[in-house]
Amino acid sequence: MAEPEPSNQIEHSLVPLTKDQAKLLLEVGYLWLDMREFEKARAVFAGVSALMPKSEVPQLALGTLEFSAGKHDKALQAYRAAQKLAPKSALPRAYAAEALLFMGKVDPAMKEIDAALKAEPESDGARLATALKEACDAGALPPKKPEKRAKKG
Repeated sequence: MAEPEPSNQIEHSLVPLTKDQAKLLLEVGYLWLDMREFEKARAVFAGVSALMPKSEVPQLALGTLEFSAGKHDKALQAYRAAQKLAPKSALPRAYAAEALLFMGKVDPAMKEIDAALKAEPESDGARLATALKEACDAGALPPKKPEKRAKKG
């Protein structure tokens, strides 16, 4: 088997890994996630994270998985790990803001939104941050807590 082009290699991966192989692995995880097979998706994303320990992308995928499962605190932990790996990237900050909003922590979420907008103003992360801010301004976020019903009888 021929060696892949150096430009197609993932830098700092534990084993030689091409960008196409990494994308394929992540897509498998997202397919499991879409099928609500959270444990299978978690295993794939954790494996990709182990293969690519210096990339924030698998951490973002793990955060998305936890967020989808309703575990916003665990999602935030994964997004914070992604922030450490890519401190100048807006996307981990915007995702962290979303998790914070769903946790009802509006002030820290707004700080993350501002940081995302400053970090990369024209990026996907900034667009997500802007959408989150607009949703807050419109009253759609943070989500309202369901009212507890009084027990009858």
